[in-house]
Amino acid sequence: MPYLDIGCASVPGNRYGDMNQDYCVVQEFYAPGEIPPGHRQTYIAAVCDGHGVLGDKAACYAGKTLVRHIYTSGLRNRLLRDARPEAEKLMVAAFEKGHAAALSLYNDPPKSIRYGGLRKTMATYTLASSDGICVYRNGSGPERLLEFGCTCTCAVVQGHTVCLANVGDSAAVLGTDTGAAYTARTLTLRHNGHNVEEARRIKAVQPGVVKIKDGTGEDGYMQVVSGPWQGYELAVTRALGHKHMADYGVLPQPHVVSLEAGRDDCCLVLASDGVWDVMDGPEVVNRVMEAAADGKKATEAAKMLVEAAVDLGINSPCGEADNTSAIVVYFPIHGSPSKSSTSTTSTTTSS
Repeated sequence: MPYLDIGCASVPGNRYGDMNQDYCVVQEFYAPGEIPPGHRQTYIAAVCDGHGVLGDKAACYAGKTLVRHIYTSGLRNRLLRDARPEAEKLMVAAFEKGHAAALSLYNDPPKSIRYGGLRKTMATYTLASSDGICVYRNGSGPERLLEFGCTCTCAVVQGHTVCLANVGDSAAVLGTDTGAAYTARTLTLRHNGHNVEEARRIKAVQPGVVKIKDGTGEDGYMQVVSGPWQGYELAVTRALGHKHMADYGVLPQPHVVSLEAGRDDCCLVLASDGVWDVMDGPEVVNRVMEAAADGKKATEAAKMLVEAAVDLGINSPCGEADNTSAIVVYFPIHGSPSKSSTSTTSTTTSS
């Protein structure tokens, strides 16, 4: 690519009917004509994967808020390569803002909601109280606890400079063209029970109260085994929101990394677990670079990637595809002009 190209796509899959709790956005820092001399366009890219009864709103609130915090920050009119330490600190602050935005939904939850279940049509649920815990009921199905949050992977990209942060199991990989093959390097940490440090941390918060399902063949979930939240399970150990799970060790503080993409680094892909559950990093990089070789723009590559991931899920033994979102960044060739291209700056969300 002679210039940076970036785009996003999101599809609901079939696991939760037509409900999509992902939030996916690409935001430009500068309007046309506003880019400072000697600079390139700066992009903020974020993928949030909501979970729980208000997961779609949590992802939307958190994603919009943290992107806005970065957009209005002191990074404006700065070269990102000269401001990487500040950008890393900014990411931590932005995630705190997103976390607070998700938590604000607990203050005045809607009295009724439309919510889907596993392969079920949407149903209306009404807010109620059960043994002092807020729940949503629809009169026939199981109660839905008022507990929700989202994962988040967010990147600020300018030219070949990247600052990236994540909580949960949405992830990002850096693709490299070795000449003989495409390789992938994971830039994020997966915050779940299979992360040894995270498992140790969660177990130490309330010993004996939370079980980590980290054995061979287990899913890495954390499970509350006693107390008022007994039986509640969560796939991640870090997230934005999750007011009640904070008592059991769930944190909003992100893993943060910044880097200069090298001469052979060709792409960056951020995606929700709908992609990573059915593809590994090398396959993802190969798919998006094959799309580039076919003349596809970043938005088209992102769309092809999420649709392929959904097809793999539907045609797997379980027959299920999760909400699936991806952002694809094609890096400019080193030494190319400062021109840039945004395939899309629109938001894809279920809200």
